[in-house]
Amino acid sequence: MDDKNTIIGGGYFRPEEKPFIDKISDILLKAQTMYTPQLTDFLNLREQTILNNLINKYDDLYVHYFGGFGNAERVRGIVAPDYFVPQDSDFGIAMYEIRYPEKFANLHHGQILGSLTGSGVERDRFGDIITDGENWQFFVFDSMSEYIEEQVKKIDPYKIHLIKKDFSEVLLPKDESVDETVLVQSLRLDSIISTVYDLSRQNSKALVDHGKVQINWVVNKNASAFIAITDTLSVRGFGRIRINDIMGRSKNSKYILLVNIFKK
Repeated sequence: MDDKNTIIGGGYFRPEEKPFIDKISDILLKAQTMYTPQLTDFLNLREQTILNNLINKYDDLYVHYFGGFGNAERVRGIVAPDYFVPQDSDFGIAMYEIRYPEKFANLHHGQILGSLTGSGVERDRFGDIITDGENWQFFVFDSMSEYIEEQVKKIDPYKIHLIKKDFSEVLLPKDESVDETVLVQSLRLDSIISTVYDLSRQNSKALVDHGKVQINWVVNKNASAFIAITDTLSVRGFGRIRINDIMGRSKNSKYILLVNIFKK
């Protein structure tokens, strides 16, 4: 493993994850000392893994997750003592459907996310953006509802309307990703990209060097960065790779990875 990584409770953490670790540690301490539930921002899969690891140090605390629907990838967490049983409304999430000129517009995830964050609201205030292939919905802090309605009137050149919906009206998301088992020479970032997208190591390293690769939605220009379970790699122009499991080594000493791949 990269010697710049930190080991906490059996998990590996990168230096750039320290601000998030500090933030979650404060939430855990507050929940324990005040003995009251504490609500997080929307967390991606990697952040959920970190929280799950850190909370193991607290025998009297539990974490509950909800993202607006059953299989949400981005969720809010409630860290609470064992007496607390949360309701969906406790997570402070609003769901919106996007009404847009379907005959003229062909929306995509990045386009919508850009318009939402372009309103000045941070990414961790938004949950999943989902589609059934035609309609689009997204999740956001309920406390930000009025502001989002006022600020987001267009997505690129298209005028849109945001309609607040109940969770019972959630779309059945269209999933075009596939699960695959791949063998990689190492757990380095460039090695995994090279294997999954059938690129030369040189080409995959160039993508990283030029800032076209994100680890958990943060640009990472270190081709030798080591990858962990639940990491999501976004490669501009190619798609997304989620590391679901590291299943050991093959007979020729390659790492066996179970990955979820979304190709553009």
